[in-house]
Amino acid sequence: MKKNIYFSALLMLGMTLFTACSEDDDNPPPTDPVTVTEGVFILNEGAYFYGVSGSLSYLDYESQTLSNGIFAAKNGRVLGATPNDAIIYGSKMYIATTDENRLEVIDATTLESLGYVTMTSPRKLAAAEGKVFATSYMGTVYSIDTTRLEIVSESEKIGANLEGIVVRDQYLYVCNAWNSDYTYNNNVVKLQLSNLAKVKDITVTCNPVRITTDGTDIYVQSTGNYADVLPSIQRLDATDQVTPLCQATYMSYANHKIYYISMTYDADWNTITRYGVYDLQKGEDAEFIAGDEILSPCAIAADPNSGIVYVSSYNQGAMGIDYSGPGYIVAYSSDGTMLKMYEAGVAPSTFVFQTSSYDVQ
Repeated sequence: MKKNIYFSALLMLGMTLFTACSEDDDNPPPTDPVTVTEGVFILNEGAYFYGVSGSLSYLDYESQTLSNGIFAAKNGRVLGATPNDAIIYGSKMYIATTDENRLEVIDATTLESLGYVTMTSPRKLAAAEGKVFATSYMGTVYSIDTTRLEIVSESEKIGANLEGIVVRDQYLYVCNAWNSDYTYNNNVVKLQLSNLAKVKDITVTCNPVRITTDGTDIYVQSTGNYADVLPSIQRLDATDQVTPLCQATYMSYANHKIYYISMTYDADWNTITRYGVYDLQKGEDAEFIAGDEILSPCAIAADPNSGIVYVSSYNQGAMGIDYSGPGYIVAYSSDGTMLKMYEAGVAPSTFVFQTSSYDVQ
C-alpha cells in the first residue's frame, strides 16, 4: 500500500499556523502525532447459500481506486464462507470467517497469510493487551495470543449466538443476540478481560448485535424483534447505566457522532429506511443523507480522520435485489455531500481503516 498524506483542509491550515508561529519560537511546545487514514479495507461477506465466498477489497486514499479480491490475488486461495469481521491490531489483520471455523491472520501491509487459528463459528472481534478476542455462535468468547497465534483461553458459555464485542478498561462487553429457535435475548454480558470470567448481565433492547466505544461510554445497537420491538441504539455509561438514544439498525461512531441507518417495516412489510446522525454532545438527532442512491444497505462506516462516511449496498438484479452479485459503496463528506461511488465485492459489510501517525514538525 502506498503511504498517503491524506490531510483535510482544516488540518493543513492548522499546520500552516503552527509553522508560522514556530518561526518566532526557538522552543515550540511538543505536539501530539497526527493520525491520518491511508485507506480502508472492505470485508465482503459473499453469499453462503449461493456458494459465493467472501473476499477482501481495499480503497486507496491516494489513488482513490478500489481493488477487489486482494486476499485471493496475494495468497492463491479465497477467504471462504462468510467472513464476518476484521480488525487491524499491531502489524496484523485478523478476519473472523464464521462458516470456515477459523480466524485468518494476515500481514496488514503485504496481505500475506500468516496462518489461521481454528475455532468454532467466530463472529466478531476485539483486541487488547496482546490478545484478540472472538465471539462465537457456540455462546463462548475465545482469547487468542497474537504472538503464538493460538487460543489461550475460552469463556464459559455465556449466551447463545454472540455478536459484537468491545473492550472498555479491564472488561469485555459482549452482545448476546439470538437463540437457535430465533427468539431474541436482551443482555450484554460483562467479562473480566484478564480471565474471561463473567461479571454480570446488562439489560438492553432485545437482539443486541453491534457495540462500540468512544473510550468512556459504550454504544449498543439492538435490532429488536422485527415486530413490536424497534431497533435502537443505547448508551452504557461508565457505571453501566443504559440510556436509549435513537432508532437504528446499523451504526458507526466517529468524533462524538453516531452515523446510522434505521430500517423498519410498515403494515405491508415495505421497508422504511432512514439515514441519520446523532450528535452525542448536543443530544440531537438529524437526517444525514436522503440515500436515494442506496438500493439496499449493508453497512455504514465513518472515518474519524478524514470525516468521510461510507455506506455500502447490494445492487439491483434481474429479479430484484442481487444478493449474490457485486455490491457498491458510496462515499459522503461529513455534511452528507456525495463524493464518489465504488464497485465492491458481494455483500460489503465491514470496514477497517488503515492509519499511520506522523509527527508535525
